[in-house]
Amino acid sequence: MISYMKTDVGAQIVSEKDYLEETRVGWSSKDHAFSQRLNLELEVSNQRTVFAESVKTRRLELGISQRTLAKLVGVSTRDICHIELAKANPTLSTQVKILSALGLKLEITAQ
Repeated sequence: MISYMKTDVGAQIVSEKDYLEETRVGWSSKDHAFSQRLNLELEVSNQRTVFAESVKTRRLELGISQRTLAKLVGVSTRDICHIELAKANPTLSTQVKILSALGLKLEITAQ
C-alpha cells in the first residue's frame, strides 16, 4: 500500500484511496473520464506483463524454444517473442492456444 503525507496541516498519513478522493474533488467530467481511461490502460498493461512473464517462465520450465512454441500455436516466432516481451496484445484465442500448448489455463475472477 502506498501512503501519502499531507504537509499543509502537519504530518498526517493518509491512504492512497483517501488521497485520490481528496484530489479528485475539483475535477471536471473530462478529468474523471481521462483518469478512468488511464487506469484501464494501466490495468491492460499490467495484465499483458503478467501474461508475458507466465508464458516465458512456463516455456523455459518445459525447455522448449520460442520457435517450437510458435509452431505448436500456429503463430510466428516473432509473435511469441513480442508476447514474451509484453510488446504484443494477442487475441483471446491466441492466448488460449498458447496457454493450452504450455499446459496452463486462463482463469477469470471478479475484482
